[in-house]
Amino acid sequence: MRVKLNGKWGFVDTAGIEITSIKYDEVEDFHTGFARVNYGIKRNDGKVVFSGKWGVINKHGKEIIPVQYSEIGDFLDGLFPVKLNEKWGLLNTDAQSVAPIRYDEIGELKEDFLPIKENGKWGFINRKGERVIPGNDVGSFSNGITYVRLNEWWGLIDKAGKGVTPIKYDKIGEIRNGLISVKLGGKWGFIDRAGSEYFED
Repeated sequence: MRVKLNGKWGFVDTAGIEITSIKYDEVEDFHTGFARVNYGIKRNDGKVVFSGKWGVINKHGKEIIPVQYSEIGDFLDGLFPVKLNEKWGLLNTDAQSVAPIRYDEIGELKEDFLPIKENGKWGFINRKGERVIPGNDVGSFSNGITYVRLNEWWGLIDKAGKGVTPIKYDKIGEIRNGLISVKLGGKWGFIDRAGSEYFED
């Protein structure tokens, strides 16, 4: 559990034995065996005025991600989004780079893919950091498919980047009960996961 002494934070176990030295300026609770820790953060009336540097420790108190990043995102099943010089990348639990620190944004891991934004365009990287499926805009995967926008048109693709539908729709809505609402030529209708269309005459 977290403890504070003389303005510094650390962790002790249930017997009161230190897991880490009481040396950090801020720590967060453990989540899935890891906790974010910070040096240098400053607050004024509860608001952060200087973010300091963040790192990650494991349940044994070892710093597995060095305390040198301006931000560390939510843990993604063994992957850690890290921010440095206004760019994002991914590290694994050995602090090895999975994806270079060059992306403007990194989204939520779903079905082993993460949406990433670079130079104003979205795409995906897989768990190995390999870039796949570029586009102007993308969604999150649901049962193996997601939407993608290229220029002004929308369509559905699978994890291999292959088109489930042509990229031709004006808009694509939510996936509900196996159907996806779409707009084409000013008319709304539905497509299923195989790409079959259902429009009223």
